[in-house]
Amino acid sequence: MTAMTTRTVPAPAAPLTARELTAYFETLAEAVDGIDPGPSAPGGWEARERLRIGTWVRQVYEHPLSPEVFAHPDDRVARGVREATAAALGLRLEVCGNGIRPARPSTDVRATAAVAAVWAVAAQAVARSPRPPRERVVSDAWAVAQEIIAPARQDYTRARGSW
Repeated sequence: MTAMTTRTVPAPAAPLTARELTAYFETLAEAVDGIDPGPSAPGGWEARERLRIGTWVRQVYEHPLSPEVFAHPDDRVARGVREATAAALGLRLEVCGNGIRPARPSTDVRATAAVAAVWAVAAQAVARSPRPPRERVVSDAWAVAQEIIAPARQDYTRARGSW
């Protein structure tokens, strides 16, 4: 006689409510706004954005709801927060960027891509088990955002006959 065993698979967690998501993102925004030195930050726009992004990623990394929030990243509330964050970054770059950005793509496009990249780095980190070290995640998020916002000038030569 063969014994059959059944294994119960836990049901996936329901997405958080709009109220829970709003509270979560307000907590992150308060932490970031609380450390923001403003446009006259020593080190200019780069130091300011590095501090803002680093604080945001640390908050995401430590918050107990982050895995649930980033399991459903296309939620209307999250999408709205992501768009507002990108718009604010674009405005800060326009005002304080000191012309370090290439003209194309536009500041708004770079800001949108940078915010999406930081969210992706954070989402990947909180979904992994075991999680990578927090400061490595912070460093990775800043490195990606920095390259999108103000790419390092690299002179590439085209090989003869290449398209």
